[in-house]
Amino acid sequence: MTDARPLFGMLDEPRPGHGLIGVSDPDVHHRDGTWSMFIGAFTTQFVVRIVEARLPVGASVADDSWEFVVDRAGRAVELGAPSGRRGWDAAGMHTPSYVRGSVDGREVERIYYAGRSTRKSTGPGSRYAIGYLEYRDGAWQRHSGPVLTGDAARPSALEPFVVHSDGLWRMWFLSAIGEVGRGEQPDYELRYTESVDGTSWGAPERFASVEEGFFDNTVFGAPGCWRMVLARGTNLHGTTPFPSQGLWLTEGVRAPGGRGSWGPVERLLDTDVGAADWYGAGVCGPAAVVDGDVLHVFATGTDVRSWWRAAAGRLRRGRRLPVFAPYFLTTGRFTFHRR
Repeated sequence: MTDARPLFGMLDEPRPGHGLIGVSDPDVHHRDGTWSMFIGAFTTQFVVRIVEARLPVGASVADDSWEFVVDRAGRAVELGAPSGRRGWDAAGMHTPSYVRGSVDGREVERIYYAGRSTRKSTGPGSRYAIGYLEYRDGAWQRHSGPVLTGDAARPSALEPFVVHSDGLWRMWFLSAIGEVGRGEQPDYELRYTESVDGTSWGAPERFASVEEGFFDNTVFGAPGCWRMVLARGTNLHGTTPFPSQGLWLTEGVRAPGGRGSWGPVERLLDTDVGAADWYGAGVCGPAAVVDGDVLHVFATGTDVRSWWRAAAGRLRRGRRLPVFAPYFLTTGRFTFHRR
């Protein structure tokens, strides 16, 4: 790694602003002549929604002058938000995954995401499912219901990542009892499934075991191969002991699919040693962009220092107080050069 640069943080500058308290799980793509970042955002209305940031037309992906798409009031535009409180995703929409594919010969653009139907966000009482937005008539329109749900043993499906390759829609997602709460250990299983239309999905297979502990991933094409970056999630609550955190990398030469199409998994980034505060408790939600021998990974880091400690530090430096929160998220860009 040659650079780790914060882009949007809850604690230090720059903060997202535009009616947003914090953002997480970026997904970066070149679309309509510019770089777009679709990202989950915790708003000042205390809900999680999907918003978009863009770079200026012609800017390099290494340019850090991202600006949110805003309305006339200067607030970030929420993409495809449910109209009422009873929707399957009304309690939260996060982890966007943009993909361009085809259905019955028609090209479509979609954003798959995890939706939450319960007020409880962690543990067995939480429920997550996966749905999508589709771009039609100049706007992101919400598909009416989820397209993938959990099962009796692991009732939540979340953290989707979708690609369209060789005529198939391919999804990796997290199967879990729920998000990890305070004092709990991760119980994560990555799964893989395929679809011909991106709406009806086949029976998923296990991709990574609970013992491996991977939380989410991204998949991208590279010269002569496919690559996958995986993350274990972050230690949101400062639990001790807790599995080692960071990023991992694997490659495959066949069409991306189940575990058999990938090679060994190797450590790409160790956040347990020498990490800056803003990602010292791990990173999640990776998105990757290849530029020659350079790999840019956009991801969200976690800082678990107490609010009081953070507030005291900022007061000593004459800075404004941070938003009151149990932890602080920062989305940034990590740059790697191939040896």
